[in-house]
Amino acid sequence: MGLVDALKSMLGLGGGAGQSVDRGLYRYVRCNRCGDVVRVRINMANEVSEISDEPDEDGSVRRPDNRAARYAITKGVVDAKCFRPMRLTILFDGRRREIESSVEGGEVVDEAAWEAVQASRQPSPGAGETPGTPPG
Repeated sequence: MGLVDALKSMLGLGGGAGQSVDRGLYRYVRCNRCGDVVRVRINMANEVSEISDEPDEDGSVRRPDNRAARYAITKGVVDAKCFRPMRLTILFDGRRREIESSVEGGEVVDEAAWEAVQASRQPSPGAGETPGTPPG
């Protein structure tokens, strides 16, 4: 392995002999308005923030109601149907284990709900056509 490949591998840019492992945390959000389901990837190394007891610039302390929460992430989510913005919030304990999640404008659902929406988007063969054969 050359120097450039080694650097790419260390930075997670590929170039190594093996495939890199996706260490993202995935959550699925359904829009309350249109019912579309979005898969959200969370990078636990870069997107999670420690919850502080220190006051903000305006002097207020914004702390979640769950006192066990030590880390949090808030992500904006937009679906592909109605494009309505939603806000996903996940709270984690001191060991970065999920303890609570909520969605403004939607709800957290399971992977099966997302897979069902994806399957419904697959084009179906037209009338008189059989799967796998070109039309006409």
